[in-house]
Amino acid sequence: MKRIERDFVTLFNCLWYQDFPVAEGDGAVGRANWTIHLGVVIRQCAKLMGAKALFEHGGRTDAVLKYPDGQILSNVEWEWIESHKDKVEELNKLRDQIAASDTPPAFSTFISYSTNSNLPAALEKAKELWAQCNKPLIFFVITFERKSGSRVFTELQTHFISKGKHKKLRTQPALPWMVNRKKFNNSSDEE
Repeated sequence: MKRIERDFVTLFNCLWYQDFPVAEGDGAVGRANWTIHLGVVIRQCAKLMGAKALFEHGGRTDAVLKYPDGQILSNVEWEWIESHKDKVEELNKLRDQIAASDTPPAFSTFISYSTNSNLPAALEKAKELWAQCNKPLIFFVITFERKSGSRVFTELQTHFISKGKHKKLRTQPALPWMVNRKKFNNSSDEE
């Protein structure tokens, strides 16, 4: 894993909690608020890495993170629908953009949601689609449980897929008030 990828993962995981669109005790927050939150997090990551975030750019990609010299840091897609489902095509789009580009991004980024029961299928789909890709995929998955028809987020998981191999990099509470700071502050990378 390259430093640029590690830096992006670190920034995303930290910035996820900033300007969070829901507070403890609030009711369900709609899809639009989560989409806006993801856009803000992606824009902040790009800015801190010296790039800019261009939304709905380059073949209707959700975001392209691009440096001033034109080099692409990452093509980014996100999807509210659980990614294991056949109708979710964002991973195909990201993969095809790499194959079609003379100057592919340093890595691709996909952000999705999944119930814990569907997470293995979502990861398997990502691994299969990315098996022959020559650039890595950073896959952020927000897991949730259904409660009265709404999504109750549980974890933000970070996965890295490259050269046919998959590694889970990080798991953290999806909701800021669920962070056990004592445990979090004493955790090592090996856990």
